[in-house]
Amino acid sequence: MKLRQLEAFRAVVRNGTTAAAAHELGVSQPNVSNLVRHMEDQIGFELFSRRSGRLVPTAEAESIYQDIEPVFSMLKGVEQRIKDLRDSSAGSLRIVATPSMASSIVGHSLKRFLDKWPRIKVTLDIRRMENLIEQIQTRQAEIGVALSFEEHPSIHTEAIHEGAFVAVLAKTHPLASEPVITPGLLQGHRVISLERGTPLGSKIARAFKASQEHYDWSLETRYGYTACSMAGMGIGVALVDEYTARATEFAHLECRPFKPAVPVVAYMVYSRETPLSRIAQNYSRIVRDVIAERAVAFGASS
Repeated sequence: MKLRQLEAFRAVVRNGTTAAAAHELGVSQPNVSNLVRHMEDQIGFELFSRRSGRLVPTAEAESIYQDIEPVFSMLKGVEQRIKDLRDSSAGSLRIVATPSMASSIVGHSLKRFLDKWPRIKVTLDIRRMENLIEQIQTRQAEIGVALSFEEHPSIHTEAIHEGAFVAVLAKTHPLASEPVITPGLLQGHRVISLERGTPLGSKIARAFKASQEHYDWSLETRYGYTACSMAGMGIGVALVDEYTARATEFAHLECRPFKPAVPVVAYMVYSRETPLSRIAQNYSRIVRDVIAERAVAFGASS
């Protein structure tokens, strides 16, 4: 029994004539008639009786029809799934990001991505760097976005932008009128820094050492988002990466370049062993576009 025979049989049951069935299938009427006749020859009994110019299915034919209808419904679902995969219009995407990227670049890129592909289901997990690597390795996430990523043998890394540290402070802070914030200017003011021993916290300490200024921090925290929130409360000047500083939630705060420059690189990461899905490829392109556009905006407003 061939699928094409079952397809012709089903069309005749649904339409009542071989002419209408042929129109539905986009084939000739003789083609449909031959397929049904060959099917009857194979199974050894008639499937239709003719009444008033229409083909009426026999009781046996009705039984066969009931059995094959779920199969065709399933095939239709498979066809739609393939179309969705080809067009990347449906499916799922699992992303993992470090906190600084999740609150800025990832958020903005997801807005654009979901506006374009609204049927995609996205899971976003926010993790520290060591946990981000594990998420990619165990395939709990397909793609990651992180800052200052160190090389790892099983992870492919792609540098997508080089930014820098900035100073974030309340509009009422005494240093808010300064065009650039330096370690020297920060002497005598409370500094909100990133946790010592972390890659980003160590960068800040080295900048003070290079300027031969005392590194007298008042508050340290692991996350730049928390540091900016504390700065907004008037606690002090937060030294964070520019991506966190430009998050929408901190638009009411002042943001100034910090010198000497402390570079920080944004990376896209994914497994070396598993190629990215079409959905993940589409998302990665949007991330690159968003970060490039916002980099221009950063420069214009600095």
